[in-house]
Amino acid sequence: MSSNDAQKNLANELAKERNREAADRTLMAWIRTAISLIGFGFAIAQSYQFLESDYVEKTGRVLDSLHTPFIFGISFMVLGILGIMAGVIQYNRILDRIQSDRFIYIRPWALPKIMAILLVIIGVFGLLAIIF
Repeated sequence: MSSNDAQKNLANELAKERNREAADRTLMAWIRTAISLIGFGFAIAQSYQFLESDYVEKTGRVLDSLHTPFIFGISFMVLGILGIMAGVIQYNRILDRIQSDRFIYIRPWALPKIMAILLVIIGVFGLLAIIF
């Protein structure tokens, strides 16, 4: 192996390492986002259940027959779980491509766009629940 080939191989391996580290940072961002969504959803659902049980105990009536805040909280938790699952799948796919000898760029899933659309849907649901 010539000196030029060794330098190309080293540059290639360093580029692979930088890409792997970028994939690690992206997965960690998805983990932080998922923890936030799950924690926020849990807080909403638990707060609602506490308020609902207290209200039923005092008045004998149900606070919200549709349990809208509970569903709202659960939807955040589900979105967080789906987000972390999609992030792990994307991470594994990226690592497989980096480790292959013939790295071909493939446009990744638009996970942030998908999450944003789902959050808009949840937000519209929450807004409608408050209005009506």
